[in-house]
Order: sequence, then C-alpha cells, then structure tokens
Amino acid sequence: MFQSLPLAQFIIAVSAFLALAPLPMGAIQQSPPDGQTPAQERREFSQDEMEDAPGDGGESELIDEAGDAKVALDGYRSPYRLKFKHPIEELLPDRDTERGSPAVQSFIPEREWYSEAIRERYRGWGPKQRLFACPEEMRDKSVEWKRERIIAGASRFLGYDYQHHHIPDWNPPADWPWNKCCTGRQSKGVDCSTFSSWNYNWGLGIHMYTNIVTQSRQTTLRGEFGERHARVIRRPEGEDSYEELCRSLRAGDLLYIMDGKCTHVVHVIMWLGECGESPDGTPLVMDSGGGASRDCDGVRIPSGIHMRPFTKGSWFHKSFSHAHRWLE
Repeated sequence: MFQSLPLAQFIIAVSAFLALAPLPMGAIQQSPPDGQTPAQERREFSQDEMEDAPGDGGESELIDEAGDAKVALDGYRSPYRLKFKHPIEELLPDRDTERGSPAVQSFIPEREWYSEAIRERYRGWGPKQRLFACPEEMRDKSVEWKRERIIAGASRFLGYDYQHHHIPDWNPPADWPWNKCCTGRQSKGVDCSTFSSWNYNWGLGIHMYTNIVTQSRQTTLRGEFGERHARVIRRPEGEDSYEELCRSLRAGDLLYIMDGKCTHVVHVIMWLGECGESPDGTPLVMDSGGGASRDCDGVRIPSGIHMRPFTKGSWFHKSFSHAHRWLE
C-alpha cells in the first residue's frame, strides 16, 4: 500500500540524446561530448524541440468538479490505496541507488541547478531531464511486472505539487522566474505530461515527448531495442461505453483528456487498473492535475500528484479522447 512506501524521492532524468547501444544494468545514459554523437544513435527528438515545447499548457486548472467538497484543513489523506502482486522491493530495487537519487534527475550537475546560466537558459522550467536506459535485469520481465513498476515508481511522487518544471525535485528559490500555476508558489513538482513521460523514462527507459499535444500523437518510439509502437485505445460508443472503456484499459495505460468543449487534448492521466484500490470500487487513475475534484469521501483532492477516481460522467470520462498502451 502507498502508506507503506518510503518517502525518499526518486529520480528520473532526461539528457539531450537517446543512444541505442545497450548499457550496463541500471545505467544512467550520459550525453556524449559536443560533436561526438554516436554513429548508431537514432534520435526521436532534438533537444531544441524539447526545450521549445515543454510540458502541458495548464488548461486542466480550468476544470472544477469539486463543488462543495470538504477541504482537508490538516493535510489531505487519500482514501485510495495501491496494491501490487510483486513486492515493492522487487519492483523498485534501484530506489535507494544512484539511479534513484534526486541529484541525477537532470543531465546537468546538481551543483549547477540554481546557477545564473540555468536561470537564463531554462527560466521557470529549470534543468532538463536525463534520459535513462532500461536496467538490464528488467528487460525480460513480464508485462504485468513492468506495468506495476511504472505505477510503483510514479507513486514515489504522490503529494508533489503541480508545477511547470522539467524534473520533480527541482525546487528553486522564491525569486526565481516562475511559470505561474494553481499551486500559487514555487515548489517541487511537475505537470501532467512531464509526469507521464518521466515515469516511463525512469521506470523502463521509454522516452516520449513531454509536450501534451505532441505526446498524445506519438505512437512510435525509437530506442535501444528498435521501434516500439503504442496500441491506441479509442473511445467506445453506446450506452455501455463507460463500462466497455474501463474493461478495455490496463494498468499503466496513458489516457488523453480534452478540454471542456472537447476540441483538443489538454491533459493526460495514468490508469491504475488492478493496482488501484478504492473503497467504493470506482476505477482509479494517477496524474499531476491542476483542476479540482473530489474523492469518495466527499473531500476535495488538491492539485498536484494524486490518485483520483475515474467516475462515470466526470470530466475524465466525458472528455476522454484516446489512450496509449506502451506495454504489451
């Protein structure tokens, strides 16, 4: 269960390049020196592309489904739990290693995170993520195991704020340039599409765009083992479409949500499936959200990284566009 997980922070990261040659177990993929890109490297995107269009647009902040929900004055306590078939120690053997350290979340050394050079180059987004390689011992694990690892890794950030940052543990001073959002201040945290990209990057070395629109359209990834294709789950039609959709989804699937008028994708959430446990049996998702919703106890779920219900007739359901399944 979530309460039993240590609170130590994880890492994740993304460097500017995506090398395809296999790395040693648990390896962190370093950027090659300038002008020395390996000949066998195949890039899915350039660093300039990632820097020009990071994260989501914050439109999820416009959604308020909390209504007259109670506000937890002494800190939010979720009624939802996580459960795994595999021991957490087996799913996250690297959580207390260098790979799990916040200090290596970026390819930029931690000592430079708050330098004037970073302020000038990245402004409110902060240091860029590092790209991780998939740990060797995890490459042949079952699909079920890999889905659980993605969710277990993501759960390490439960309670973090919603911020337009590149890495979760970047926490600049109050006078740093800030991408204003519902949190109301600078703090640790990431937004929705950075969170989804981050989880797959750190968990299994699967690298996707962080921009919400581009990520929602990305169905092919090129990595160290060749091309990977996402299965696209479309919105079902008919009276039983909600039930049919819930039956078709699997843990770790990424669901893309449109704005209130269903004109374009503005948000992404991760399906918890059998890994999520709700007192009332409602399916659960995990995301970094800026909007307001209520849990099964009628309490307002804060913005940031939390488990939330996928309720019939909710914004998540009504504005569901499609889902991507990267693990089969």
